[in-house]
Amino acid sequence: MQSVIKISLFCLIAFFSLGQGIQYRVDLQRIQNDRVKIQVYLPKNLGNTFVYSFPKQVPGTYSNYDFGRYIQDFRAFKKDGTPLAIKQKNVNQFQIEQASLLDHLEYEVNDTWDSPEIQGEYIFEPAGTNIQADSMVAFNVHGFLGYVVGHEKLPVQITIDKPSHLYGSTSLVNTGKGNRDVFKTSNYQSLVDAPILYSVADTTSISFGETTILVSTYSPNHTISAMQIAENIRPLLIAQRNYLGGKLPVKRYAFLIVLSDHLKGGSFGALEHAQSSFYYLPEGTIDQLGQTIRDVCAHEFFHIVTPLSIHSEEIGDFDFINPKMSEHLWLYEGLTEYAAHHMQLKGHLIDANAFFRTIQEKKETMEMQYDPRVAFTTMSKQVLGKYKDQYANVYQKGALIGFGLDVTLRQLSQGKWNNQLLLQALAKEYGPSKSFKDPELFDKIIQITNQPALRDFFTDYVAGTKPLPIQTWLDQLGYIWDENQQEEAKTLGFDIQGLSINTETKRAIIQSKSAINALGQLMDIQEKDELVAINGLPTDIENFVLNTQKILQIIQPGDTLAWDVARKDAQGNYQTVHLKAPYFVIQQTSRQAIRPIKNPNKEQLDLRANWMQ
Repeated sequence: MQSVIKISLFCLIAFFSLGQGIQYRVDLQRIQNDRVKIQVYLPKNLGNTFVYSFPKQVPGTYSNYDFGRYIQDFRAFKKDGTPLAIKQKNVNQFQIEQASLLDHLEYEVNDTWDSPEIQGEYIFEPAGTNIQADSMVAFNVHGFLGYVVGHEKLPVQITIDKPSHLYGSTSLVNTGKGNRDVFKTSNYQSLVDAPILYSVADTTSISFGETTILVSTYSPNHTISAMQIAENIRPLLIAQRNYLGGKLPVKRYAFLIVLSDHLKGGSFGALEHAQSSFYYLPEGTIDQLGQTIRDVCAHEFFHIVTPLSIHSEEIGDFDFINPKMSEHLWLYEGLTEYAAHHMQLKGHLIDANAFFRTIQEKKETMEMQYDPRVAFTTMSKQVLGKYKDQYANVYQKGALIGFGLDVTLRQLSQGKWNNQLLLQALAKEYGPSKSFKDPELFDKIIQITNQPALRDFFTDYVAGTKPLPIQTWLDQLGYIWDENQQEEAKTLGFDIQGLSINTETKRAIIQSKSAINALGQLMDIQEKDELVAINGLPTDIENFVLNTQKILQIIQPGDTLAWDVARKDAQGNYQTVHLKAPYFVIQQTSRQAIRPIKNPNKEQLDLRANWMQ
């Protein structure tokens, strides 16, 4: 293995010495107006005309982002500085004429986090870019660097000149010195797969024998440190290593974590990569964020298995301009989300009550926010278009499918098969460099496990629209969903799980009628109302949590609860509607409605033990 690595590195160096690779030069030392200057030096054998393209979409995201929107002053130059003719084909692509005379390309990049003047789709921060010369640069490669169409497999080198006070955290190996960082990878996709976080250094490492884990944190108000996060996730990584068979499948991994006190888009989360993950989370202390960080890190880290080691051709040969979607988001996101919670249960990081509370929340959110008439495979295949608003169901129904598959596999095989063993077997069958064909996956799983009864599971619940038999799965483990368990609850007229965010208006929106409770019905809250103010306090994205919690703490039965909502009229224009009613505490289904049955039989106890141990 060592000789192979040496030969590969030698070949990579040889490519650059012969001028066959692509060289990017990035200037972070002279940032002006939150814009970064880029130079690109290309091989001489690209023909007389070629197209330099920025991604329309990137792996792990399910929206068309059009990163070319953030490029300005794109130019091509001869060696003597004379400009060459270029033609902008569309928002993402530039055609270079007389390319045989080209010395280099040059352009400037705006950041996606803070360019409100640029119209178009909101870019989820972990997939976007931030440029703050004095404090932090979120260098997601796809937001800064493009590629030559048809030559995506060329080796690449990126040289970044940076300010002395900023440190570049990444999973890549840095061969530069001083204020110059240099990174080399085998092709554009592998470079895109390795984001870099530039900030004042707050880093630490965790070693697990075969693997070194880097934790890098940017907290603008210094409320949390990399060391605190590392200690918080250390037990998680131990549990993940056990869950994955006793060994982490990477040599190097980087958790790049940005905390913000200003969630502009109204959401937070992370984006996975082969050897790293990039996080955008609300600022807070380790006590406030500890479990959130564990949950999100667990999910993203598991992506090193799916889809990074198990994926279809649509992902393995990703098209950055005309992406084709796989129908198996239930595998990539659903099983990953389930594993992130099941692993914590098996590793004794959470108890059964906490795990089943999560299952309950996911079922209720699925029912309040998403269309049960859409098959999961259909949604996945058309997630960029018709079913874009159904995507987030991967974290709800997708996780529940993962739970059901795990229980079903164990029950059918008398404990010999489970999700963990299935994923290990699929990773061995395929791996990072081999893709499966979308229509063949169900057959392959049935063949590997030798469980033909799984055909009905996939036909009914993944490729079909039959309601998930969650009570059946619970019963097999000796649990019951008791909806008769009631509890008193202070609410604001709706179930918080029934809210989503309108990214255009930056307001919370009542997603479905089922989310509105008796108090909300009395107030005449309606489906699709957008929340503007509560008792005179604003409830836009920045103030929603603070002001709703403030009202919940002080309001008492008999007091007046008043909502200002934005409601569309018949012409589709928003009108502000004032709603109010005397406040009262409602009765609702207990947040812990899933509980063990009193006298489970031996079969239930055996399956429960197999599932938990």
